[in-house]
Amino acid sequence: GTAIRQTSPVEVVNANVTKVSGGNWHSLFLKNDGSLWAMGYNNASQLGDGTTTDRHSPVKVVDANVSAIAAGYYHSLFLKADGSLWAMGHNGYGRLGDGTTAIRREPVKVVDADVVAVAAGNNHTLYLKSDGSLWAMGWNHVGQLGDGTTTDRNASVRIVDSGVKTIA
Repeated sequence: GTAIRQTSPVEVVNANVTKVSGGNWHSLFLKNDGSLWAMGYNNASQLGDGTTTDRHSPVKVVDANVSAIAAGYYHSLFLKADGSLWAMGHNGYGRLGDGTTAIRREPVKVVDADVVAVAAGNNHTLYLKSDGSLWAMGWNHVGQLGDGTTTDRNASVRIVDSGVKTIA
């Protein structure tokens, strides 16, 4: 609830948190009711609350059905229980994978179904589908997407056809 630097751990939420993900200057957490919460720096709408207001206390972004989260540099992503992938925040280099480079102040659906895991890098994103295929989008300046090019991708591209078990 403050902007004071803490040199020792402080409790932010005292119950029901199941997952946490830290971005560059923002954090996401998931509660056991499937709600998504965000806090921190919000200059590029990476909190997904429709604003660019920094949040010193957690703000609820999604009410229910969130199953996984990933915080990147200035972007955030989450999976819903139906396997859909959602993204918000800065979209430079196409890191949100929605086919544009437009900043998204609120969550936008990127993939309709079958996503089982998501990982956010600095300026790129990876996700895993239920068939074991690996997909990537965003900045590819040094080939970090793994597609054999250095071409940025504003829409997801399949990297591996099958057999992938986990991503980070």
